[in-house]
Amino acid sequence: MTKWHSDYIQNAYRELKHGATRKQLDTLNIDATGKRVLDVGCGPGNLLVALSTDAPELLIGVDVDETFLVFGRSQIQNSIDPSAIVPTLFRASLPTLPFADQTFDLVTCFLVMPHVPDDRVALTELTRVLKPGGTLAISGHGLGFPLRYLKRFRLKPLQMYLASLIYRWTGKKWIRNTLQNDQKICDLLDSIGVAPEVRHYNQKILGCVATYWIKAIKSDTNPKATQ
Repeated sequence: MTKWHSDYIQNAYRELKHGATRKQLDTLNIDATGKRVLDVGCGPGNLLVALSTDAPELLIGVDVDETFLVFGRSQIQNSIDPSAIVPTLFRASLPTLPFADQTFDLVTCFLVMPHVPDDRVALTELTRVLKPGGTLAISGHGLGFPLRYLKRFRLKPLQMYLASLIYRWTGKKWIRNTLQNDQKICDLLDSIGVAPEVRHYNQKILGCVATYWIKAIKSDTNPKATQ
């Protein structure tokens, strides 16, 4: 396990312990009770622990990083209520999820959008596995996010802005960790038949959104998602 993994895991479970993870769900009015739930980019499983308190019917987490999955499998059972459903974790990632169409009632995908190869393709895939009338909850980084790192990491913010410009100009994420305009993300969701219902910002820096959170509902017909 790298130091980055260790720091990430510690921070994730610190937020879980202090209620910040549950607050993210409550702010979007997310209720997983009795639902079939998928968390894409689950990391070490802290969001799955928070979701387990709602007593979902099914709870699955996927991530591309095996280190997170190994830790999550060992840690989650010690963190959830003994009577709660135990989440299933396995390796998978966008843009291809190993699930049939319309499998889940709720799909969460927090802080993954900056890293996916193509925003539209990723959102379409998340929508594909969601049942009509189901809920998609996503989050990502806005233009204000790198500003908090200017003093500590001078090159990282520049890399993020450069990655975002390249993606805007070419349509390809040659460098991952891009920034998104949350209104454009909402427009993309609308175009594939998923209607944004709640939009929330953690904070703004110099008037720019640092982190956005969106809850959207899949249309009962949703013809656009299959185009």
